[in-house]
Amino acid sequence: MNTTATNILKVLSQTEMSIEDMQLYFNVEKSSIIKTISQLNDFLVSIDLPVISKDDNFYFLKLTSEELKILFENFTVLTTDEKIDYLFIKFISTGFLNLEREKEILGISRSTILRSFQVVKDEFLKNGTTYEYCHGKGLILKTLSKNDKNLFYKKLMKFFIEEDILVPVRKKLLDSIKLFDTKKRLSQLYPILKNSNISINYFLLSFICSLEVCIHIFGGFNFVDNSNLTLDKFKELQKNINTFGSDFDEEFKNQLCHFLTSLSCEKGILETSITDICRTLTDSIKNKFQIKISNKDLEKMLFNKLYLSFFKYNNKIVKIINVSFNKPHKIILNKLDEILNDFSYNLYLVDKFMIVYVIRRILMDENFSNIKNVLLLFNEVVAVDQIVFKKSLKKFYPHITFDIEATFFHKKDVVESHKNYDIIISDSNIVPNVKVVEYYNTINIHTILEDHALTSGLKKLNTI
Repeated sequence: MNTTATNILKVLSQTEMSIEDMQLYFNVEKSSIIKTISQLNDFLVSIDLPVISKDDNFYFLKLTSEELKILFENFTVLTTDEKIDYLFIKFISTGFLNLEREKEILGISRSTILRSFQVVKDEFLKNGTTYEYCHGKGLILKTLSKNDKNLFYKKLMKFFIEEDILVPVRKKLLDSIKLFDTKKRLSQLYPILKNSNISINYFLLSFICSLEVCIHIFGGFNFVDNSNLTLDKFKELQKNINTFGSDFDEEFKNQLCHFLTSLSCEKGILETSITDICRTLTDSIKNKFQIKISNKDLEKMLFNKLYLSFFKYNNKIVKIINVSFNKPHKIILNKLDEILNDFSYNLYLVDKFMIVYVIRRILMDENFSNIKNVLLLFNEVVAVDQIVFKKSLKKFYPHITFDIEATFFHKKDVVESHKNYDIIISDSNIVPNVKVVEYYNTINIHTILEDHALTSGLKKLNTI
């Protein structure tokens, strides 16, 4: 089996997926995917595990956590990139590499390991890392460049992100270079981040775990910033780290505290190349969708989603969920694809969905304030209920004027008689242009208001 088999197992161990979507992720022919699934099923049968099945247009692999563990203990195929990453991490983490020995460990030919190491060798040459050959022993690392330190941590992050589905040689390598139990470390990091009001995601957690390894191997990174020392955020983080991470190495505590402080204060610790791309794309999104993004929290969210998406794609981190696009999502996706194509960029489908979702939220936010007058038509309701409901709506939407009337007075020509209303909502189907709800509550009203705001934003694009 080959790289495609490895990628299919990675995907189906996380979610169900159609062959068409697999093609988008793996850039291979449909026939190749079908053939590989057949080979994988033969393999799964040989180790007494459930096979890959198909329901409608989606393929899925339903395994328990114990079955998943058995699968990746028996599956030994590494992708081309995984072979390269393995040699890169092994060389830097141990300072030594014997290619003949590694050939046996990986179960590959001499020509394959030489091809893989050539990529590592070229990277070292480009970045300024040096090593020498010791006759009869192997390769010894002499100096490690800053660029290769950064590359090391990015490759290592993939190991932590995929820790539950690592094949044996990758799992053994990770276990040999981390001096902590990942589950325990995550249980300590969670309250630190939560009590410091820092958004928790797998990307940040894998970075922190990788940081601890990097500190042990080559001292970590230059995150220390003396201007942090007087900040309340630094003191808050320091207190939480000492409380929940009392057994952390002191240098790890120090660098972690500075890193999280700089992250919270947005001090520019992200990769400049990706940051520049995200800023350019944010401006292009504003222009394409004719939005200003007055809500700066939403603009920050868009930037963060773009950054994470490019980081994953550039580093081939396949961390996905299955997604589906409704009509408004598809309209936004098409516009997003136009922007990406203009710059010759590409992203994983799941990350496009996350970006689409943020743009959708921004479009609703930008157009929500344009809703000024709403008419609510009640079929049968006690007058006191109308007053209470109207007051509750005004509390949530102070900028909107809500008028409430009885439906039976407006059975005919409702829209023609009420042109001054942005939206008319009724609990019975009177005419097509009236929004109908089964029953009145603030959630139903809010959904209709948001849909109206989104539709208004999309109409500006001449797409509906």
